[in-house]
Amino acid sequence: MVELTVLSAVMVLFKAAFAGEDLDRKVGADIISTMFSGLLRTTSPTDPVLLKVHEIVKKLEDADYKQAMASGHRYLAEARLGGRIRTERLERARAKLEDAASAAEAMEVPLLMANAEFAVAKCDALLGASDDAAMALDRASAALEQAIEAADASGLTYRLQMLRNAKFAQDGSVSNWLTRAADRDLIRQRDLDALAKSADDMQSQLQDLTSLYSEVQTAILARTGGTQPVLWAQPAGQTVQTGLDAKAVTTVTGDAPVRGFGLTLQVEQRRLGRALGGGLVVELALNLTVHEERLLHCRSVASPAARPSTAPLQLRGLIGALAPLNPAGATSFTVPRGSHRRVLTVPVDGEAVDAVKIRISRPLDGGRQAGTGACLYIAIPH
Repeated sequence: MVELTVLSAVMVLFKAAFAGEDLDRKVGADIISTMFSGLLRTTSPTDPVLLKVHEIVKKLEDADYKQAMASGHRYLAEARLGGRIRTERLERARAKLEDAASAAEAMEVPLLMANAEFAVAKCDALLGASDDAAMALDRASAALEQAIEAADASGLTYRLQMLRNAKFAQDGSVSNWLTRAADRDLIRQRDLDALAKSADDMQSQLQDLTSLYSEVQTAILARTGGTQPVLWAQPAGQTVQTGLDAKAVTTVTGDAPVRGFGLTLQVEQRRLGRALGGGLVVELALNLTVHEERLLHCRSVASPAARPSTAPLQLRGLIGALAPLNPAGATSFTVPRGSHRRVLTVPVDGEAVDAVKIRISRPLDGGRQAGTGACLYIAIPH
């Protein structure tokens, strides 16, 4: 998982770059040193992110990508010397990293493309080219979202569970064993082990994707004046082998904006109370920017430790001050592209609530939809 210190360094660097400030004076040597370390990590041929996709690229023509990344890595290492040489070496590094991004795009490997584009964006930030940095960040973000959405975690979980069930039935019945043996269709332990390894590999790859995605979204937030990093990660305690509820989640606890998967969301107010019918409801005053049309699926969440609410008998709603975001009683709805300062109302299942969960989907032609694999959790304090 990406460290908070790394995300903070990313935020400071890009916030200064997008504000057009003198990086050496504003950011300071310690942040620049941290960013160079991050650049060297994301461009090194021995970086774990690159090693994770070795099986993907080893059969492809990846010589151009490897050569460009190695050259960019060398120039970045020289740029750490500082002084007048830094700008010249950063410009050379940026050119090589652009070549690497183009090679990754040609190979159709999103993780490699995003890795190179994010390195390009950091070069642009260190060079003070904020517009170029913003475009590189958008390209990196799009590549990572594509990779996260495409990862078939639920399908792999289902196949693993079905194979385990079939092996259990086979081993528990002589007739089943003999039938499969006659058909040369015996399920062996190595079959389970191979599929379990695939699940573990996907788990590790998703962790790499969400870590890099957190850095990219933190950098993009800095463009609009954000001061708090955003952390996307897999749900705590869940794995691909046992089943993932979502592939990437982030939790909103305060009023700092979070960004990702087509949305920028800031919670201005939280209210918990009872509707006229007596049931608990949560009202959230949201400042929501939708970068591309999205479908939101909302519901209340209560942990085992959640206590029954002591909310007042009737909620003094926010609807009078702000227009509703969702139609009355609707927990799944479409939000068009644009800025929306509105109230989300979510009924509570039962008498306890810890958070409101928002699952994000993309609309497709013909009324269909595609899950992005992402969820927002908005904490509800008592």
